[in-house]
Amino acid sequence: MNAIERDVIIVGAGPAGAICAAYLAKAGVDVLLLDKEIFPRDKACGDMITENVANHVAKLEAADKLDKMSVFVNQLLMVSSNGTEALVPFECYGTKRRDFDQLMLETAVSWGAEFRAGCCVTGLLRERGSICGVRVRCAGVESELRCRIVIGADGAFSLTAKDAGLMKEAPAAMSIGMSAYFEGVRFDRNIAIGQYSAYGAVFFDKLAAPGYIWVLPSGDGGVLHGHCNVGLIVDYADAVRPGHDDLEERFRQWVDSSTRANSLLSGAERISPWRRGKLTYMTQNMDNAADGLILIGDAASVMQPLRGDGLSAAADSARAAADTAWEALKEGDFSGDFLRRTYRANPIHMPADQLRDRLKHRRLIRETLFDPASVDRAIETIRKDTSVGERLLKD
Repeated sequence: MNAIERDVIIVGAGPAGAICAAYLAKAGVDVLLLDKEIFPRDKACGDMITENVANHVAKLEAADKLDKMSVFVNQLLMVSSNGTEALVPFECYGTKRRDFDQLMLETAVSWGAEFRAGCCVTGLLRERGSICGVRVRCAGVESELRCRIVIGADGAFSLTAKDAGLMKEAPAAMSIGMSAYFEGVRFDRNIAIGQYSAYGAVFFDKLAAPGYIWVLPSGDGGVLHGHCNVGLIVDYADAVRPGHDDLEERFRQWVDSSTRANSLLSGAERISPWRRGKLTYMTQNMDNAADGLILIGDAASVMQPLRGDGLSAAADSARAAADTAWEALKEGDFSGDFLRRTYRANPIHMPADQLRDRLKHRRLIRETLFDPASVDRAIETIRKDTSVGERLLKD
């Protein structure tokens, strides 16, 4: 067998991969982080960093940096298609995705992880049936890198999951969205007080059904300069229908037809291009480990549909995989049975029965989004009793 070059190689340097690399490097593991992109890079995203993700950042000793680059949102304004509004307590950071991803990458490197950008993983290496590394192409040069454990963090359309035969089917149930940054958004200054007291808005308008539109202050100038992440997400099947595929036109129509949208955005300027992306909303019941391999984040199909908090599941799985890899390295056991058993037993994971119940709940919510009248009634209920909205956002 060829010499081992690394303890762990992580494929994908987004939040899941970078957080996993940071935990491993902090524990003294020799870890190599690979990504086909050049960082920093932008990605279509809502810029929401919830408490659970912030807790991981704090454990990696980067909380002060996150705080300085963010606005703290403590309320969420929910607006129905008929104009009914409900202001619900909800806490998160509004942080530019480009900045957050770069922070997590720099944190991993600061703990000792090695990062190589512009390296495309083209396949997995195997020896006697076990995964033992990756084939990569960097600057047009093909090479092989060997390790004890490969961790796949390369997204919902994961090459590592496909090559390992763990992805049962290509994700078919999807939404499509777009987001951009705006400057000069006019918040209600009675509830948008400053960097540590702000609100975001979510609109369940018929022009986005089944889906929603959001306006979230982002970055340290979120309130002071009205700097916001603004986006729209809709059902993929609806978005590709003839006459429905122009999302920018839908957005313009919404601004013109919604009184609240007009009050927020009429004087604002879009300062970045619209960025588009696809989001799978059906979590597969798939195996997350094999001999020499662990999958995390969207690659492991642990996304949390409709919660608006996909980073939380990614961060949790990253920590669980780091703990699993550490145990495997101590025991010298890289078999799929050991990795699978240790990964699933990690207390950070939700028990299977609870996960199934939560997914059923979210699928029901998504089905409700197809009927704007149902959403109108739900927001009217939340307006009368904000505790309903709090429970919905926490569940």
